[in-house]
Amino acid sequence: MQQVKADEIWDLVYRTTRRAGFTEAVCQALADATTEAELHGKPSVGLEHLFYYFQAVTNRLITPTPRVKLASVTDSMLMVDADHGPMQYAYRQAEDSLLAGVKAHGLVILMMKNAFAGGELGYYARRLARHGLVSLAFANSPAVMSVGGSYDRLLGTNPLSYGVPMADGRALIIDQASSSTARVNFQKYAIRREPIPDSWALNRHGQPTTDAGAALEGTLLPFGGYKGGNIALLVEFMAMLGGGDSSYEAAPYYAGERRQGIGATIIALDTEKLPGYRQRIDSLIHQFRYDHGSKIRVTELEPSDRMVEVRQSLWSQLQHYAEKGEVKEI
Repeated sequence: MQQVKADEIWDLVYRTTRRAGFTEAVCQALADATTEAELHGKPSVGLEHLFYYFQAVTNRLITPTPRVKLASVTDSMLMVDADHGPMQYAYRQAEDSLLAGVKAHGLVILMMKNAFAGGELGYYARRLARHGLVSLAFANSPAVMSVGGSYDRLLGTNPLSYGVPMADGRALIIDQASSSTARVNFQKYAIRREPIPDSWALNRHGQPTTDAGAALEGTLLPFGGYKGGNIALLVEFMAMLGGGDSSYEAAPYYAGERRQGIGATIIALDTEKLPGYRQRIDSLIHQFRYDHGSKIRVTELEPSDRMVEVRQSLWSQLQHYAEKGEVKEI
């Protein structure tokens, strides 16, 4: 492992994505989101995730030069067409309109379609929390998970994120998959050849498995049984509000001939219009943590520690890609 500054991460992400063929503005959005993921302890959707974008560009499954379209459905409902480009960039193109709408009306719903899935959903919650906004975000993804007792792949891992701003630059940020664990974790277990709990997935024969590789060939399971399945369905229906593909009909991540066009929905609410709300949340969380020993995690929106530990092999691979435009085998 090596210690790397946040600025160095941003610069490397920008250079690698430019090498891949993305526009400057798209690269800046990806660099911002990737750097934040690393700073907030989400490496699986940070630097490691960049190779999926490179592969998608090579296979022409993502638009590196997207023309995002923004339209108002009502004064408090925005529609965004991501043009099959990165979701992070499409959101950034709409963020100013979202913030203006929330200031004027107190609440805005942003609905997205034709986006390439990927990255950290909590990124949006943190950005909105910095503006004092409570937020709730839903996104679907290509089907890898069963629901309702089926053995077939019907839903994506369907993450849900929310953010609640607190005082002193802090917030409660929750970001979790609807599956028993995120798909990237199955890949990690498979690489390390470590067993997984038998409640996480089914193999291709519909049987519970402790083999992560067999799980990836089969179907993942929702967390918490049918209750988690209900949450996954909620995420699916909310993510589809803007007209994006369902998980079931979405193109695979990095194969096939069809570009990905999944959906996402972000709801933002202005707490400044609710006097005393933020103070009450602060007090409640303080009581839970310090009077009752609750381990609820509070996020520092601007981390004071701007250093991140990165695997040397990963850093070397990305440096090589930035210079040569090819993935170096290690």
